[in-house]
Formats: sequence, structure tokens, C-alpha cells
Amino acid sequence: MFALLLRDGSRTKIEAPDLWEAMRVALRLDAVQLEMLGDTPRSMTADQVRQELALDRPGLFDAYAPGWQAPSAAEFRELLRVADLSGSQAGMLVGVDGRKIRKWASGEGEAPYAVWRLLSIYAGLAAPPSQANNEITK
Repeated sequence: MFALLLRDGSRTKIEAPDLWEAMRVALRLDAVQLEMLGDTPRSMTADQVRQELALDRPGLFDAYAPGWQAPSAAEFRELLRVADLSGSQAGMLVGVDGRKIRKWASGEGEAPYAVWRLLSIYAGLAAPPSQANNEITK
């Protein structure tokens, strides 16, 4: 049994088959802390969860900049797991053939920044650009 401490201060219990899925749910729900209930309770911060899932590389979820480094196949696969998306579902979401998503997830080529960013925003791991940054000035 697991529980999440959410940003609004509320605490909610979640059902997950294992710790790995509980960590993914914690990221999906933007939890501050994941608690493992039981005989020896323990907890993990959001940063620790990202580290365990190997989604803590500096710059991984930042806005595009020169020198941006594409995600590894392992990072791409984990993002799909956190987002709870199959290759076909991810492809439909970002307008790319599902076979291409599966190729990137298996390490055949690199996912383009736009695909990575859209999936990261969908998964809740990256913030969408603010409206202020999107306004066109006349």
C-alpha cells in the first residue's frame, strides 16, 4: 500500500502493483512525497523518485536550447511508462507513427525535441510555456 502527499497538502492512498508503478503514479500526480506504508514505513521525495526512475538528468525537461541532448532510449521508455502510453497512443498524441515511437524507445535514432517536449508536458514532467511567452506582439 502506498500514499502520496500532494502539493496542496492533502494525502491520498493509491493502489499500485509494485514500487515502480507507485513511483510513476507519484510523478503523474505531481506528488511531493511517496510513502510506502507497512511494517517499516518509509518515504521518498519527488526528487528521489525521479532519481530512482533515472529521469533526473540536468536539462532533461528544460525548454529547448542550443546543445540540447536528446533523451536516451531508457529515458524515452520511462517517460512513456510515466505517461501510461503505448507507442501507438504516444504517436497519436504527437502526430507521429507509433512505429517511430517504438523505434526511438528501442534506441533506433533519437526522438526530436518537439516530440519529447509534448510527451513530457502530457506526463506532467515539464511545464507548458506560459501564455505570456506565447503572445505575439504587434
